[in-house]
Amino acid sequence: MIREVFEDVLDNQRNLTRIEAYECMNDLISGEYPDTLISAFLIALRMKHESIEEITGLTESMKDHAIQIKYDPGEYLVESCGTGGDIFKTFNVSTTASIIASACGAKISKHGNRSVSSKFGGADALEALGVNIELSPTQVINSIEGCNFAFIFAPKYHIATKNVMKIRKDLKTRTIFNLIGPITCPSNVTARMTGVYDPKLVETVAEVSKNLGVKRGMIVHGFDEKGNKAMDEISNIGKTKVAFIENDDIRTSYITPENFGLEYANPKDITAPDNVEEHLNIIKKIINNVTETEKDVARMNLSLMNSASILYVADKVNSLEEGVECSRKAIEKGLVSKQLKQIIRYSHM
Repeated sequence: MIREVFEDVLDNQRNLTRIEAYECMNDLISGEYPDTLISAFLIALRMKHESIEEITGLTESMKDHAIQIKYDPGEYLVESCGTGGDIFKTFNVSTTASIIASACGAKISKHGNRSVSSKFGGADALEALGVNIELSPTQVINSIEGCNFAFIFAPKYHIATKNVMKIRKDLKTRTIFNLIGPITCPSNVTARMTGVYDPKLVETVAEVSKNLGVKRGMIVHGFDEKGNKAMDEISNIGKTKVAFIENDDIRTSYITPENFGLEYANPKDITAPDNVEEHLNIIKKIINNVTETEKDVARMNLSLMNSASILYVADKVNSLEEGVECSRKAIEKGLVSKQLKQIIRYSHM
C-alpha cells in the first residue's frame, strides 16, 4: 500500500482513508520495504499534517500487531500518559498522579516507555521506585485486579515496531509514531487522561481516542504563565486546553487551577530537576505528604490536579475539585504510600 499511495501523499497532500492508513502501518512494520521509502513516507505524512482518519487507521494497526491484554474490569479502565516532546519540562507528573488516583479507586492501565524527550520517563520512575515494569499480560491483569494499577512496558508489547525503531532514531525528528505511541495501549482502555505536546492536537487526539473506543476522557495541553504552549499535562502555572470526551460528544474548553480549588504556582517550582535522585525524591515527598517548602506545595498541587482529572474520567468523582480533595485525603491518610508498596508487590508476582 505504501508504494501505491506515496506519490499522491507527497505531491498532492492527499489524506489516506482509515483502511489505507491501516494497511500502510502493516507495511511499515513488515520489514519488507527499504528504509528510504519508509523514511520518505513518514516525512510526507508530517509535511501535509496527519488527519484524524490516518491517525486512527495507523493506531488500529499498531494495536492489532501488539501482544494483547484481554481484560474487562467491568468499569472504566484508564490510561494516563503524555506524548512527551513538550517545551516546559516538569517532574514525572503523570506517573505520580496515576499512583495517587489508583489509591482512590481508579483502575489504571499505564502504558509507557523509558525517557525519550524528558529526563525521567514513566518506566524510569517506576523502576527506580522498585516496580517491575516488564509484566506479562497475566501479570498486568493480576496487578490491576489486586491494586488498581499496572504498568505496560511498550517495547515488550509492540515487538513488531522494532523494524522502524532504527529509522526513527536515524531521522532524529518527530514522526507520527511520537503521537500514536502513547495511544496504542494494548489493553481495553475505555477512559483516557492524555497530555499532548501541541494544543492544536487536543481535538485531534480526542477524536482518535473516541474512534478507538474511549468513552470518557480528557485530552490536555497546559500553557505557561504567559499563555505560551508549555506542557503535555494539566498546568498549574497557566491555563489548560481540554477536550472532554463523553461517549460520542467532544467538548473543548479551558480550565485553570481555580477549577480545582487551587492557586497558580511559580513556574520555577515545578521544573524537572537535573538528576534522577532529585527526581525520585520529589515523587517520594509527594507520596509521603511532605510539603515543607513552596516548591513542595507547587509540586503537590500539580500532582493533585492531574490525579483529580484521572478520577474524573474514571467516573469516581463528580468534579475536578472533588477529585483534588479525594486525592489529598488519600495522601494525608497514608493510603498512597501504602498503594505504592502494593503496586511494587503485585508487579513482582
